[in-house]
Amino acid sequence: MTTQTLCNRDILVQPLPRSLNLRALVGLTFFCVAGGAYGLEDAVGAGGPLIVLLGIFILPWLWSFPTALMTAELSTAMPEDGGYVVWVHKAFGRFWGFQEGWLSWLCSFADNALYPVMFVDYLAYLRGDMAPLERWLIGSALIGVITWFNIRGTRLVGLSSVIFTLLVLAPFAVMVVVGAPQVDPTQWLKHNNHISWPLLLSTLLWNTSGWDNAGCCAGEVENPNRVYPRAMVYSVLLVTAAYLLPIAVGVGVDAQASSWKEGDFPKVGAAIGGPWLGTALTLAGLVSAAGLLNALLCTSARVPYAMAERAMLPRALAARHASFATPWKAILVNSIGVAALIPFSFQELIEVDMFLYAAALILEFAALVWLRVKHPEMPRPYRVPFGLAGVIAISLPPVALCLISIALSNDATRYVSLGGIALGLLVYRWQSKIGEAMNVEVTPTM
Repeated sequence: MTTQTLCNRDILVQPLPRSLNLRALVGLTFFCVAGGAYGLEDAVGAGGPLIVLLGIFILPWLWSFPTALMTAELSTAMPEDGGYVVWVHKAFGRFWGFQEGWLSWLCSFADNALYPVMFVDYLAYLRGDMAPLERWLIGSALIGVITWFNIRGTRLVGLSSVIFTLLVLAPFAVMVVVGAPQVDPTQWLKHNNHISWPLLLSTLLWNTSGWDNAGCCAGEVENPNRVYPRAMVYSVLLVTAAYLLPIAVGVGVDAQASSWKEGDFPKVGAAIGGPWLGTALTLAGLVSAAGLLNALLCTSARVPYAMAERAMLPRALAARHASFATPWKAILVNSIGVAALIPFSFQELIEVDMFLYAAALILEFAALVWLRVKHPEMPRPYRVPFGLAGVIAISLPPVALCLISIALSNDATRYVSLGGIALGLLVYRWQSKIGEAMNVEVTPTM
């Protein structure tokens, strides 16, 4: 936990209740990363079946497993809410801890806003096109319900994530079983003549990112030393299967897969199993969007909460609900920011999300390596194998992919993202001056 000195008075911050077990953490992580194969349609349309299937095979080894292993090591070494903010702060100090938190917080607004947009897109499959105001009102209503779940506590969030996982995977399982006999394997070898690499890479990485978000609730996980490593392994296997099987069947049946776009899975399902399967996949898409928002609002709200505990953001964001002991003000601020971004398109949000996420992830892997050098004595109930060399080896592929993703971003994405980073520098300067004036000092204790 964290001991803070505020105006020369010692305040002991009590830990949040540890209410997430293994099953709940797997469900939460599944929705932090995937929530089903929804969202991969744009990647198929950008690159074609062959490129996407290869990406689903390769990325777990270069991207998912390394990030999951990093999360397991650092979450068991520092089982506190705030996850990557705590890790980078411990490794590099207050300035870089703030930058990590700020990048991740900005990223969370763009990321979380994707799911009300996705929810409305799948609802449009059932009811037809909607006016912009109606879309915003429906998306905001979803945010309101999920906000209530989150304020009630992580036990409810974890339980609902397990239920949502079963509801989402069921129609995909039917699609795979019914569609497998219809598959033409030659369809898997198709690729687009003109590949949109920025959209392809950002979509693939976005669909396989988020493992580190599971570390944001480390202070609320039962027996984290045992639960985290197991949860990460189970989640990687579950996510890979949830992506690979439906995509392989879908593109193997649909000869027009290279023209897929976000929201097309119900159409593919209807072609494979009839209108009822298309409707089932649509309803599961609504559940998936709700589950994704549910999990990611939970984890992302712990970022400003942890930063406020460390006097990096206004202290009010560390306030807890009197009945549920949740960081309710941080949850509300995140929810309001997400609602404001609903009018943006799915692709615009993904590209900004991945630029900021890539920058933050580079800092996290740097912290993983540097903590092995700076604090070799730190208790690590789970360790990435093969010592410092092993840590460096698993860090190189994700960092390289992050740099490629940033380099391929378009000008608009760069301007928006760099503007957000510049604003963070001003906020850090302003908050530091307030801290100096109030004689605030924050000293994390393990």
